[in-house]
Amino acid sequence: MNRIVASLGLRYAELAGGERFAAPVRARGQLGVRRLVDVPVFPQLPSRLSAAMGTELERNPQSEDAFHLNVWAPEGARDLPVLVYLHGGAWATGGGSAAWYDGSVLAARGIVVVTVNYRVGPLAHLQPDDTEVLHNRPVEDLLLALDWVQENISSYGGDPLEVTVAGHSAGGWYGHALSVHPAARGLLRRVAHLSMGTEPGRSPELARAITARVQELTGDASLQRVPLGELLAAGRAALAFDRPLGELPRSYLPAEGEFAAPDLFDPQVAAATCHADAVYIRTTADETGIFGFADPVDRAVTDAQVDRLAGEWGAPPPAGGTPYERLVSLTTWRHFSGFAVALAAAHAALGRPVQLERFEERSPLEGLGAAHCFDLPFQFGNRPLWGDAPMLRDVHPVRFAEVSAHWVTNLADFVSGHPVPKKSIPH
Repeated sequence: MNRIVASLGLRYAELAGGERFAAPVRARGQLGVRRLVDVPVFPQLPSRLSAAMGTELERNPQSEDAFHLNVWAPEGARDLPVLVYLHGGAWATGGGSAAWYDGSVLAARGIVVVTVNYRVGPLAHLQPDDTEVLHNRPVEDLLLALDWVQENISSYGGDPLEVTVAGHSAGGWYGHALSVHPAARGLLRRVAHLSMGTEPGRSPELARAITARVQELTGDASLQRVPLGELLAAGRAALAFDRPLGELPRSYLPAEGEFAAPDLFDPQVAAATCHADAVYIRTTADETGIFGFADPVDRAVTDAQVDRLAGEWGAPPPAGGTPYERLVSLTTWRHFSGFAVALAAAHAALGRPVQLERFEERSPLEGLGAAHCFDLPFQFGNRPLWGDAPMLRDVHPVRFAEVSAHWVTNLADFVSGHPVPKKSIPH
C-alpha cells in the first residue's frame, strides 16, 4: 500500500473585508501544520452529543477565520476519484479538521479525501444586516471550497471530474442542497447522504426573531464587537426552549431562501432537480438514540405516548420492544429514514443509480443502539483518534475492524464509480 500524504490546513477562503458575518471570498495559503488537531475550526460551544462521541473536537483551536480544508492522498496519486466530506454537528458544532475525520484509511482505498470547515452556529446563521434576502453563509463557504477542489485537486492526485460530496447529518443537509442547486452543477458528480438532516429551512420571520433576541441579549445591534464567548452564549440562549417529546433539540438552521427552498425536502422535486449522476443514502437503525439515551423524559416514555405520536404523524405504531425503543424507532423514521427511503425511491423512479444502505451495528452504551454518529468511527476506520468516546467503550477491536472494513470499502467503491453489489457485514 502506498504511503498516504496528508496536506493539512489549506486555506480556501477568507472573510470579505475581515468582517464578522461577511460573505466568503477566495483565498489561498497553507498553515504548514503537521497535525490535524492544530488546524482551527470555527467557533462553537461544546457539543451536546459529547456524552456519546467524546470531546476530541474540543482539542482544536477555534477561529472566526477557519476557512481551511485538508487533503489525504496516496503517494504518487494521479487522477484518483475524490471524496469531499462535509461534517455534521446540528448546524452548530463540528469541523472538518477534527481528528475524528482523518482520511488516511479511506484514502488507502485508492481515493483522495478532502475534509472541509464551514461556518456553524450563530456566526453562520444570524442575520444582523437589515436586508430583504437572508444569506446562507455555510453554503457560500462550501461552494468556494468545491471551487478550490476543481482548481487544485489535480495537484494532489485527484480527478476534478470525479468528485463525490458526502455529508453527514447537517453536512448531509448541505450536500443535498448543493446537489439540487444549479450553482453547484459541475462541482460534483456523485452525492452521498449519511444520516442526512431533514429539517426544513428556518422561516425568515423566525430567523430574524432569533437574531433580534441575540442583539437584545448582547446590547449590540451590529453584533460585530461582541466578544466571541458572549456571542456564542447569547446564541445558545436565544434557542432555549423545552423539547417536545419526539422532536429533535432546537438548533441553528439555514434560513429559507435561495439554497433552502420550501420544497427542498419534497422527494419528487429533489430527485427531479438533482444534478448528481448517482446517489448514495445511508441511515442508522436507531438514529435518535443519541438524543434520547441520556434524556430522562425519553427514557420514561410510555407506550400510550408513542402510539399518540404515531397517530399524530400518520405513522404505523412501531412494533415490539420497550416503550423507549419504540420511541427511537418512530422518531428515527420521522426525522431520518422516512425521507431517505422516499428520496431513494424517487431517484430510482427517474432511472438514476441510487444505493440505499442501513447501518445496524449497536453500541454497548446502554440505550444508544445503532445511533446517529455511531457509524462515523467505522466509516473512517480510525478508532484510536476517537479518544474518550463513550459510545465505543467495550467495542472489541476485532469486531471494530470487521465492521469498519465493510463500510470503508462500501463508500470508497461508490466514490470510485464501481457497481456495488450488496455485501453482508461479517457476524
